[in-house]
Amino acid sequence: MSLEQKQLTFDITKDHHISKRPKLNEDDLLEDDDDAPDNAVDAAVDFALQMMARDQRSYSHQNKRESTITFSVAPHRDTIGLKSNQFVSQICASLQAGELSHEAYTRAPIDIVVALDVSGSMRVEKLDLCKNTLKLLLKELHHDDRFCLISFSDEAKIEVPMLKVNEDQKRVALNIIEHLSVRGRTNIASAISLAAQIANSVQQPNKVRSVFLLTDGQANVGPTEAKDLVELTGIFVEAGHKPTSPPISLHTFGYGTEPDHKLLLDMAKTTSGGCFYPVKDNSQVFSAFGDAVGGILSVVAHNVCLTISVPVEAARCGSEIIAVHHENKREIADGVWQVYIGDVYAEETRDIIFEVTLASPSRSFLQDSTPAIPHALVELTYIDTIHHTRVGPVSSVAVIKRPNSQTLAWPNRDVAIQWLRVRTANCIAQAEIFAKQGELDKAKKELEDWIEEFTRESFEIGAAKEPLIEQLRMDLTESLDLLKGDAYNAYVENDLGVRVRTHMSQRCSEPFTGKRNVYRTGQKRFRAQAFHKGSALSK
Repeated sequence: MSLEQKQLTFDITKDHHISKRPKLNEDDLLEDDDDAPDNAVDAAVDFALQMMARDQRSYSHQNKRESTITFSVAPHRDTIGLKSNQFVSQICASLQAGELSHEAYTRAPIDIVVALDVSGSMRVEKLDLCKNTLKLLLKELHHDDRFCLISFSDEAKIEVPMLKVNEDQKRVALNIIEHLSVRGRTNIASAISLAAQIANSVQQPNKVRSVFLLTDGQANVGPTEAKDLVELTGIFVEAGHKPTSPPISLHTFGYGTEPDHKLLLDMAKTTSGGCFYPVKDNSQVFSAFGDAVGGILSVVAHNVCLTISVPVEAARCGSEIIAVHHENKREIADGVWQVYIGDVYAEETRDIIFEVTLASPSRSFLQDSTPAIPHALVELTYIDTIHHTRVGPVSSVAVIKRPNSQTLAWPNRDVAIQWLRVRTANCIAQAEIFAKQGELDKAKKELEDWIEEFTRESFEIGAAKEPLIEQLRMDLTESLDLLKGDAYNAYVENDLGVRVRTHMSQRCSEPFTGKRNVYRTGQKRFRAQAFHKGSALSK
């Protein structure tokens, strides 16, 4: 078949791959009758060729300027023989955001609301540290940014209204910050409600919107149950959200040992790109804020979304998606999955692992020694906050060769590493569940067994010294050590939860600049160190 014929054969439309998937068994697939998909493999190859050609045209057009996000899709193994006794393959869709210079004019303007706990427990030293942190934050903002400060105790109160940050506004804000004082108890629900209301009230919001909430205590006024507060957070943030407005991220900071860290983590998780920072002592306040600020000041894309499907021709050969390893996934049609990634910072990566059953072509095509079958079509869309454009859909196809043999290609090293990451996060999460149920021995065995398997697999693919592998190994070992203590408590639960969240989201929320974190980007590191140095100068 000529390339021209191939192009005529497939008119790619939005509905081409969104179709009802026939459920075929092995006998159906190998039966050579009139109903068998005799042309399925040839058609699937045609489909892959056309999609690749379209991708090339799309990237050629986009590469006239530097791409904000580069995108690729790869299977765990690119050749899996029909006689290899393998029936499932992992596929990885990888996104890599480009770098962003430190100059302010290259970034997207932001809207930020800071909700600061000023209850009685925020003694003079704590409050003074937070005041100095807010002063450093204001220095980072320019005239296109908006800033609002809320204080909360028994009730939430607007201290600095949401306005663009010109020099006069900065002076007013700095004066107000200087005169903050402690009072009352802790009403977290009131703070989140008011912060979300203010953020959503902006008529023409900036491309990046975020709420920072810092508290050193537990909710003891208003709704106090963790479940209610998490649910209310989602309701408040979405209540006034307009479909055309950028999402609001919530970054929570738990100061000291008193706050309910799990509550603050779960509240942050309800929003797009939100993080929780456990601030254990005074020295970490500045760097934690700096790390979070470095993130929101380096957002290069938001509303990042993947649509994953199996080309209908491959589905006729028995291929289907059986798992998508991401917390924000949903099936939008039969066999078609959507993964909402949200916002992406400069230099960040996102690696979405999903699993498919392998296609088995009919007997008439088993003569071909290496039939290449596209097992997945992945489409990327996002809003580019740097170039102020909507991008996509940009498509990529994962092709797996299915020779009539026992051939099994060597694993793709990058995909194998990401598959280890996903399973490590799942293992720690499962251990946390066992421990919470009082089954500490079961939790420890879960970790011990996976550590053994993890060590073997990482050595086999030659990745034992990779930075991500080293961090995963360290987190597994430290998680096991935590469970070897006398009791499972809130501190251990929070620590395990943060590790799971970090690896599943591939985003740093480490408050200590001296601790290595493979997900910490250059911008986050730069701002965390700058805030830490600024704290020393302010003393």
